[in-house]
Amino acid sequence: HEPHLALFVPNEFPLLFYETIATQGLHYLKQDGWLFFEINEQYAAETVALLQKLGYTDIVVQQDMQGKNRMLRARK
Repeated sequence: HEPHLALFVPNEFPLLFYETIATQGLHYLKQDGWLFFEINEQYAAETVALLQKLGYTDIVVQQDMQGKNRMLRARK
């Protein structure tokens, strides 16, 4: 359940916020700085691919207590 105040993206572009934040991270993060996301388990592979395309490295997806892909970290 998501509260009505939660941020939602258009169904046709589920990675909108991840792409926006990761793109800004290229400008604002220091070299070797880390980016951390809580991710939608259904889009883990797509989020990893997006970050790889932008040049991030050392990308790791971690699971939550239910075994679902939930956290992601990546290095600039």
